[in-house]
Amino acid sequence: MFDFEKYMHAPSLMATAASYILIGTLFAITYRKQPASPKLWKAILVLMLGMFAFHFTFNLAGEIISIPFLPIGVALLSWLLGRQGNAVRWQRFRRFAWLGFLSNFIIIAFALLAIPLDGIMYPKDVPSTYMMDVKKASLIASHPHSKEGTLNKAKLEKLMGQMTQKKIESESWYNRIREDGDHKEKFPYIMNWTIPAKGSGLKAIIFIEEDGRGILITPNKGRQVYFRLKESIVTGDVGENG
Repeated sequence: MFDFEKYMHAPSLMATAASYILIGTLFAITYRKQPASPKLWKAILVLMLGMFAFHFTFNLAGEIISIPFLPIGVALLSWLLGRQGNAVRWQRFRRFAWLGFLSNFIIIAFALLAIPLDGIMYPKDVPSTYMMDVKKASLIASHPHSKEGTLNKAKLEKLMGQMTQKKIESESWYNRIREDGDHKEKFPYIMNWTIPAKGSGLKAIIFIEEDGRGILITPNKGRQVYFRLKESIVTGDVGENG
């Protein structure tokens, strides 16, 4: 059965729905105010064709943004509908074609609004955003010399709201490993089968520190985050020594 929640990103869906509602509203207003309105299906077709354009694409906060700059659809419709001196026919459809091109900017504007909305709905400094449900979570060793350990899920749930976000000291971690000379893995465990907040669209690799008190999260979008706990969430050799 298809897991819709796994692929749904609520802020994007909300922004997309709002943009199409606005476009539909503008289309309805334009169609009603048109003195000699064409057939509805023709007006909708012209609107859709008017959306075709060359785009400038770039990445913003992990989101792909495309800015239209050349209205290919409008130019093509102008030529097709206005050829053979039939300027009147083009005038009947001109507003719908340009509304189609304008729709690109409406969609982009709402897509940009989805970025801060995502931060509000799913704060990235809150551990539960990445692991809302840990009932089926378990540990797997990511290093051949990892000590045996089991995830204490009850303690993890208890400490979820008490974790403290710390700066990722990647350079000092690397230097410490070099100084030790034994290539000791700082994060020898991976926690799998966690479920992120519904509608967040997040997928993350969650690493557990050797003492069982540190969690390094690498999400599919955004930056890595590192949290420290007061107690170890790993039982066994790690928990006893941590």
